[in-house]
Amino acid sequence: MTTPAEKMWHDFTTKNKIEGKTYQTRWFGPQDQPDEINRLNALILSGKKRSTSKPLAYYSAEQEAVPQVGDYFILLNGDMKPIAIIQTVVSELVPFLRISGEHAYNEGEGDLSIEDWRARSLAKFTKLMQKYDTQFTEDKPVVSEVFEVVYSEK
Repeated sequence: MTTPAEKMWHDFTTKNKIEGKTYQTRWFGPQDQPDEINRLNALILSGKKRSTSKPLAYYSAEQEAVPQVGDYFILLNGDMKPIAIIQTVVSELVPFLRISGEHAYNEGEGDLSIEDWRARSLAKFTKLMQKYDTQFTEDKPVVSEVFEVVYSEK
């Protein structure tokens, strides 16, 4: 039996004549907050959110691979159903305090300024890393990722 994600991937790869590639599923925001996931997806699908970031230590703690250029992800909504496919176009390891204003703007949240991004992200990353008994500080490395929507059913 084919899952909705597998069907979306098949439709995308067939239409674009892509062979030999794989995908992972992904959502933005806490899985137990479907409204937040849907809010972030609306920003992504509108083109306002084109980048994201997470502490490097998060990937180690979760034993999750750091997104690489060319990676495909099936974007899931708050009900964990596929809504689009995104592809990583930039993935860089950057110290927190060196994240650019352009990256902050492209995250598409808050007032889009680097100052607002730093305040929100420092609070978010600190809380996130406490789950892993790890302290996040402004000198820690962050994975800075830029992605694009390459397929959407809308």
